[in-house]
Amino acid sequence: MMHYSFKPSAVAVIGIALALPLFCALGVWQLNRAAEKRWLQAQLASQSAEPALRLEAPTAEAEPPRYRRVTAKGRYDADHQFLLDNQIHGGQAGYHVLTPLRLDGSDLAVLVNRGWIPAGQDRQRLPELPVHTPAAELSGMVERFPSVGLKLKGAEIPAPGWPATVQVLEREPLEQRLGYRLLPYQVLLDGGEGEGFLREWKPANVDPDKSTGYAIQWFSFAALALALFLRHGFKAAAARSLP
Repeated sequence: MMHYSFKPSAVAVIGIALALPLFCALGVWQLNRAAEKRWLQAQLASQSAEPALRLEAPTAEAEPPRYRRVTAKGRYDADHQFLLDNQIHGGQAGYHVLTPLRLDGSDLAVLVNRGWIPAGQDRQRLPELPVHTPAAELSGMVERFPSVGLKLKGAEIPAPGWPATVQVLEREPLEQRLGYRLLPYQVLLDGGEGEGFLREWKPANVDPDKSTGYAIQWFSFAALALALFLRHGFKAAAARSLP
């Protein structure tokens, strides 16, 4: 009569001890990401329904909620513009054009993202960024400065010259380069506004179903790893019980 006992190998024990917590942790992380994206969707819907907020002194420094629609009146600083590098559109490399708008009646400025522009074959030759009418009254949507997973040292420092390319947007280095204060966010210029480039604003990474799907995959890997661990543990023990 065959006798079964559970005696997994040391390698199997070490493997499951490493794999099971990792797969479960990744699944929980993706579930948290899905919850965050649902919150962002709700935020976008609620803020889009609110009346546009005017950026003006003395309330301009109070940061509006993300995705809040705003209007602003001021003057573009066309001589001091930034090009946010490594922005891909349709498989082509390019830049986001960020032009400071110095707000009327205030010593503050806000970076207006005027849209995407392709990079040329020669990266040493930067594109021209015309501003035909510096005095502007515009509308757009509040968005935080984009974050990066891995920031190289000095990536937040704008390159010499104007327009200045920059890899990572951070408020203080930009203020130091400009010589005046900036609001701690950007305004995505509405598609119907003039003085802009290609604008197809879509909130990044706000599909909760994709994250939920990834979570299910990780939990499935955890269940499969556990099932294989149990199956081969019992099978190995049964083989050793044979005469």
